[in-house]
Amino acid sequence: TDLSDVARVLSCSTPAAAIQLRSAPQRMITSVASVGPTAAYDATQLAMMEEMCIIVDDQDNVVSTGTKKEVHLINGACMKPDGLPHRAFSVFLFNERLELLLQKRCSDKILFPLHWANTCCSHPLADGATFQDTVIRGEQNGPPGCIQAARRKLQHELSIDPADIPEEAFRFVTKVHYKAPLPGSSPQWGEHEMDYILIAQAPQAHIERSLKPNPGEVEQIKWVSQRACRDFVAAAGDPQRPDAVPGEWLSPWFAVIERQLLHGWWDTMHAGDKVAPDSVIHRLEQ
Repeated sequence: TDLSDVARVLSCSTPAAAIQLRSAPQRMITSVASVGPTAAYDATQLAMMEEMCIIVDDQDNVVSTGTKKEVHLINGACMKPDGLPHRAFSVFLFNERLELLLQKRCSDKILFPLHWANTCCSHPLADGATFQDTVIRGEQNGPPGCIQAARRKLQHELSIDPADIPEEAFRFVTKVHYKAPLPGSSPQWGEHEMDYILIAQAPQAHIERSLKPNPGEVEQIKWVSQRACRDFVAAAGDPQRPDAVPGEWLSPWFAVIERQLLHGWWDTMHAGDKVAPDSVIHRLEQ
């Protein structure tokens, strides 16, 4: 199947997704992705659908690999009824004042364009995979591999030089497992991820030495305090509201993590302590 087949699937995907935390109170967090005509997707975004992702079981043991296209198609390796998740990571990057850097995904993104999310969200790649003609090794190696992948993608999406945020600035804290098909009568697309949560902290001056959003990935960035983040999520979390402002929506994974997990970590950091890994896989479901 070539990239034109991917584009055809994308063009007929139903534009919405919703997930909630299983252990949380019954509160649905909804996010809408505007899926336009095939022509709206640029060649770079379509080419990245051939990146080789890591498929794991529900305990995060490596099982196999699949292209980004294969692991996101509704009838593909991960999204079919008995499908397994693929690995992902989410970076929450803080400055010395414990402000969090948020990004708005660009309009060219295939899933959740113009939605706000945490600093960087992507996938570690399988050993031997290629990214922009570079062979990838080591990203399959659990938390250290996801930190390696995170530094690669922070440079790709935000131009942050890996030297400005060294490995020791990152801390793996937990994993979240969720499956979120696009709803509708015949969804063609979805997410099923084992998401490694990475907290990083560095002086803002160091981060901004090289910080420059890649317009093919990121529409906008902003630093938010803990209070400002709560207010922003409360105001922008539901694009189904009649007064919702297009482009001020939240990605479903960020909305759920912010409401259920993020502020506990933030409180710990404000207390002057490090967030310790919890050895838990937090299960999220639609």
